[in-house]
Amino acid sequence: MAVPTSGVLTMLGLAQEALYGTYGSGTITYSIHMYDLVNGGNSAGSGNSYPAVNTNCTPNPASGGASNFYAITLTLADNPGTNPEVTVYTTRNPITGLVTNDVLYYYGGAGYVAWTGASQTYSYWIYNQGTFFGCTSASCPNISVSSSGVVTTNGCQCP
Repeated sequence: MAVPTSGVLTMLGLAQEALYGTYGSGTITYSIHMYDLVNGGNSAGSGNSYPAVNTNCTPNPASGGASNFYAITLTLADNPGTNPEVTVYTTRNPITGLVTNDVLYYYGGAGYVAWTGASQTYSYWIYNQGTFFGCTSASCPNISVSSSGVVTTNGCQCP
């Protein structure tokens, strides 16, 4: 069976689907935590240990909903002002803490996925969006991003 496409969804039904593949039937030990259903196991305190799903997605385990993402707009550094801007997202407040090894995400119709927009490591400028890593907009905060969306460097340097 599968999760219904219409009607009311319940945590019990989702837990039954996760454990038995039978939405609406099967014995579940309470409590049920959404974190455990999404990430597998029972580390959040669920009465059952759920199988891990979507293990190739980033981040895994999932760290939260859309409210945990911050948007920043980047411009490719090789020709500022002439390159199109791209909006990416981070789970860390970029103004107070975007650091190397943070992953940048793109929002697609199915949710947030690691941003793979750069075909190699590129530098990007963050214009007119506040102060980043102690750099004001006038001192040109910038980051380098790998092809897998990982921030490799950050700093202040105008083009």
